[in-house]
Amino acid sequence: MIRRRKTRKVRVGNLFIGGDAPILIQSMVKVPTSDTKGVLSQIKRLEECGCEAVRLAIVNDEDLSSLKKIKKSVKIPLIADIQFHPSLAVKAISAGADKIRLNPGNMDKRGLKRIARLAAERRIPLRIGANSGSVKRMEKKGVALSLVRVVDDWRKFFEDIGFFDLVISLKTPEVESTIESYRLMASKCGYPFHLGVTEAGSGRQAIVKSSLGIGVLLHEGIGDTIRVSLTEPPEEEVKVGQEILQSLKIRFFHPEIISCPTCGRCEIDLPKIVKEVKKKLSTRGTRLRVAQLSTLKIAIMGCVVNGPGEAKQADIGIAGGKKSGLLFKKGKPIRKIKEEKLVEELLKEIEK
Repeated sequence: MIRRRKTRKVRVGNLFIGGDAPILIQSMVKVPTSDTKGVLSQIKRLEECGCEAVRLAIVNDEDLSSLKKIKKSVKIPLIADIQFHPSLAVKAISAGADKIRLNPGNMDKRGLKRIARLAAERRIPLRIGANSGSVKRMEKKGVALSLVRVVDDWRKFFEDIGFFDLVISLKTPEVESTIESYRLMASKCGYPFHLGVTEAGSGRQAIVKSSLGIGVLLHEGIGDTIRVSLTEPPEEEVKVGQEILQSLKIRFFHPEIISCPTCGRCEIDLPKIVKEVKKKLSTRGTRLRVAQLSTLKIAIMGCVVNGPGEAKQADIGIAGGKKSGLLFKKGKPIRKIKEEKLVEELLKEIEK
């Protein structure tokens, strides 16, 4: 059982971050916010795959105009990402943003006070923090200490002016310094944390880095919302985030399928069977039903070495044999099934 760090709870639209709220998965739109149709298209896809909050880059008044239109068309919380220009943050709050993301280090204090006053009036939280690339002066002891020093100074600045609805982030492209930064900051305050390994890259490398950096911290009870940063379509960020949370048994989004890597003893086409089962379970027509089975554990095993044992330990499973498989349910063998019928019969049992 993972014991989460106790944090302040802040409202973001119709959801919460921190406290006893579920760890929230977010992503960021990857087209200009002024492209209203493009943004709405991406948000629709993100909502369909389970994203719970969406961040938009706001760089000019045209983006703000689009933000107003987008806000009227969606229910998902919208986070305005503002850099350099406090006036854009003020206007974004008025346009309906549910949360503002700032890097205080690139704004003047007068502008930050103005943002905080309006955010307090509208009860809008601010995400403050920094990326390692934006830290101007590095400590001799390393990136993590430098990052924490900068962000903690800004945390105190907002507290001194009476603003406390904060979410904090400390991001680097490196797993070790990211973990160290959040650990250090956790000892200094009780605000909710936004986790992520920034600029992680694309493909396997980025997924591994993000899974390690975010996963280690979550396992230690640190983290209240996550964004997996990938040079990929935003839906992929959400899917990886879901897998991180489900692997740690923090949240469940779909049935868990375990399957063996196969070897020379395997006498069924296991990769094909696994692929077909996953496809059937993820189709739109079965999504709502499958959501109700999200804690289900399914074992699809290739031979008699570990197959029967794994199948017995799962809620439902197959232990492969010669062109056939033995179906198990709740630890008991049910019946032997020919290979060509394995997917069909397995799905029938899942649906019962």
